[in-house]
Amino acid sequence: MTAFHLGPLALPLAVLPWLAGVIVAWVLTAWRRRRKRPDAEPVLSWMLFTGLVGARLAFVLRYLDQYTGPLAMLDVRDGGFWWPGAVLGALAGLALAHWRGHRKALAEAGRVGTAGAVAALLTGLALAPLRAGDAPLPEATLYDLGGAPVALADAVGGRLTLINLWASWCPPCRREMPVLQQGQTDYPAVRFLYANQGEDAGTVRQYLSTEGLRLERVLLDPHRDLGRALGGGLPTTLLVDARGRVVNSHLGPLSAASLRHFIRSHLPSDQE
Repeated sequence: MTAFHLGPLALPLAVLPWLAGVIVAWVLTAWRRRRKRPDAEPVLSWMLFTGLVGARLAFVLRYLDQYTGPLAMLDVRDGGFWWPGAVLGALAGLALAHWRGHRKALAEAGRVGTAGAVAALLTGLALAPLRAGDAPLPEATLYDLGGAPVALADAVGGRLTLINLWASWCPPCRREMPVLQQGQTDYPAVRFLYANQGEDAGTVRQYLSTEGLRLERVLLDPHRDLGRALGGGLPTTLLVDARGRVVNSHLGPLSAASLRHFIRSHLPSDQE
């Protein structure tokens, strides 16, 4: 399972602990404010803002060579955030709140922040059994564009494989396709496999021809069996090791930078 669904909204499981921590901290702040405690909200607001900025800035600096310009660096739709930057940013927010005169609220922010951190930790532990990381690849039968059945395990074939779940009607899927196509050249140690969700061979062929895409291996999942097994939205990307275990997952479009972040720890040392 890669995502939690709330109606039409799909949230990556990795985001939920952070979200739980923020919600608990803010609810506790509102409750304690009604009991005439110092208001920690200004401090928390600064910590949240600077933490997000720090996480994005750290990610961009880490993969600076993968960005084509300032607009790409600002496009957070690729999910490019790095947690060390979030920690440093949150600490900078504390210092900024102190400098702006919110000294009485700092101790209160420490209390509610600790409660939020505990909530995030407990949520992460509760979700751990549902995470796709280091889980066996679901059993599924896909089909090549000629209609021949292909077992997913055979398609992976004992090699580090990136599996992308996509559809031609999905705008984020279309946006990341050139990135994945370039990834085939940039990361020769990785097999790229594209599992189309719910479309027929004619539709897929027409889309690939119209866009001029040369994708490594395109398979059809006409009944979305793989998508349902993973519980994710589109696009969803999996990284499967040579043992057939899912070692990483990502919900949403990948940029060149977030693709590198997604696979780098599993690459051979000469390609990291």
